[in-house]
Amino acid sequence: MTRDVLIIGLGALGSHILELIATTPGINNIVCADVRDEEGSEITGCTARGVAQRGLYPNIEFRKIDLFDVKDTAELLKELEPRMIINASTLSTWWLPHLLPVEISHKILKAGLGPWTPTHLTLTYNLMKALKKSGVEAKIINCSYADAVNPILARVGLPVTLGGGNLDLLTPRIKMYVAKKLGIPMREVLLFLVCHHGVISSVGEAPFYYKIVVRDKDVTSQFSIEEIRKTVPPLYRPAKALMEAPPQYDIAQSFVKNALGVYFNTGELSHSPGPAGLPGGYPVRLTAEPQVVLPEELTLDEAVRINEHGGRWDGIEKIEDDGTLLVTDEAYNVLKETLNYDCKKFKPEETEKRAKELIACYKDTLKKHRVPMPDWI
Repeated sequence: MTRDVLIIGLGALGSHILELIATTPGINNIVCADVRDEEGSEITGCTARGVAQRGLYPNIEFRKIDLFDVKDTAELLKELEPRMIINASTLSTWWLPHLLPVEISHKILKAGLGPWTPTHLTLTYNLMKALKKSGVEAKIINCSYADAVNPILARVGLPVTLGGGNLDLLTPRIKMYVAKKLGIPMREVLLFLVCHHGVISSVGEAPFYYKIVVRDKDVTSQFSIEEIRKTVPPLYRPAKALMEAPPQYDIAQSFVKNALGVYFNTGELSHSPGPAGLPGGYPVRLTAEPQVVLPEELTLDEAVRINEHGGRWDGIEKIEDDGTLLVTDEAYNVLKETLNYDCKKFKPEETEKRAKELIACYKDTLKKHRVPMPDWI
């Protein structure tokens, strides 16, 4: 039986995504998959029982998946034949650096997310290889650092449909600010934003483009770039607040919005990192084949250049034509100094090895500084 949606990864983010998908009219057959058999089954069952309290009865089932086993994953995909896959799997989480002592955490965070790409790419890379091997045609929403992972995968012939989060988490902040200043409902604010995750890593210092339209009138000139930068949230969060997973609701909503827009071909305007295998993030039209939508005064080449430049604030010097990712000298030196992790560049086929090295270095650093290791690492 063909399934409507397959959700892979039932961590803090994936569990939220499941809850939201399970309450969506028109989504009737949902499969959840995770390497943790017992915990994954409980999360799936809890969600099914929870939505039943509201009189909703989609068919929700759990299947164990090990993305390190490409052959078995391909067989599972062939059996399930999902129309859409929402991939929330990763070998690390964005908040890992926050657990380290402040002086170390600040350095790592400012180096950007780019050096951590192997931990976000590895499982998605294996998933996409398995999907190709299975012959199943499914839309893929990648939740794992799509700014870099999606363009890498596109360069090796494993294109992903869309991402979510990252720049899309800034859009409601900017809209809320504009609406409050103009005294209008937030729904009347139309925003076009082009930026890389590096804008978040640099707390707004990285280059970006924005255009604000209210009631068909361009009001961009009324909002300085300094004002917009102030809407970017602080980078550092106290470690004691992150011994358990932090709130993920807004992040989950972004991915679900994009996933459902593609699934139901709504045509609504949204934002996504990594559409069409492009680096960084762009405004997109949510259709069965999502399209980048830019104001007429901005070309796609210009938007790509903004994102490639912004990627340097995220520790990414370049993504080469064969998918090789080069880390900036600054980011390389920071991770070498703080974590003793030595990687200036890596090819996609080296991602698993590099990811395991980075995770081992991170755990060693936790032990060195006597930081308790949460059980979710």
